[in-house]
Amino acid sequence: MPTDDPPELEPDAYTLPISAQPTIGEYGVHRFGRDISHHLSRLLGVTLDPPVYRENRWSQRPVPHACTFELTVVTRVTHTFLITRFDATPPAGRSPVTAFAIAVDGRRVPFDPPTTRDMAWQLANAVRTAVHEHDQATLHPTAGQPDGQTAADSDTH
Repeated sequence: MPTDDPPELEPDAYTLPISAQPTIGEYGVHRFGRDISHHLSRLLGVTLDPPVYRENRWSQRPVPHACTFELTVVTRVTHTFLITRFDATPPAGRSPVTAFAIAVDGRRVPFDPPTTRDMAWQLANAVRTAVHEHDQATLHPTAGQPDGQTAADSDTH
């Protein structure tokens, strides 16, 4: 599995709010974004709006092939998460593969899917886990940390 860091989007990245309801002729990113939002809403038991989709304009000039889905989740606190889909380079110089990275509140969270099947659910589940861990650390800042460290002090979070 490639370990590339996701590229940053260009300042003039194309922005597309995803509609809550399907429309005729919409791109596949609409369904994918709605699926992520739907799964995460059910996993967290909260109502979510569909994400905002952004992508680099790679068809117009040479920039990294990357796009993002951004959502705001309100649980005990408000979280912003960003899912980045990008081309990553696997070892041995093979062709680029599609990779995903997740950041919750600007902090990258682990995501190494075992398969590409039902990717929207896998992404939503990883975000749910990160939100739950963050909320638990906020409520119990020294729980599970050695010598009274807070979760923010630990590199394991």
